[in-house]
Amino acid sequence: MIDLQESLIRRCLRPKVECDLPGRLRLRFARHALLPEEAKPYLHYVEDVLKLLPGVHTVRLNPRIGTILVLYAPEAASARQILRWVDIVVDTGLEIARGIKADDEISEDDLAEVVRSRLLLRLPHM
Repeated sequence: MIDLQESLIRRCLRPKVECDLPGRLRLRFARHALLPEEAKPYLHYVEDVLKLLPGVHTVRLNPRIGTILVLYAPEAASARQILRWVDIVVDTGLEIARGIKADDEISEDDLAEVVRSRLLLRLPHM
């Protein structure tokens, strides 16, 4: 993946906190419309990977307007931890994408399992 494309993806996936109440965090991705078409089919995994973080119960993605609502147990997680986890998820996804060559034949299920395995290793120890 070229650096320019990776930089664009990072900018598109940089969230702004729209609402931060204990147990409820709404994030807005203002540049979501600029996300490359190649990345859009994988957006449905956002809910699963965010729920890997201990304390996160519900994740609602609205790709049309570029928001994510995260409902979590405030005694088990914090907005700061969730934002850090979003950074880790983006970093991990880009690291894996960098390692995939255009002629690699990897199924979406296999790719999802690789991402999940790597993210489980990067979970914060709480």
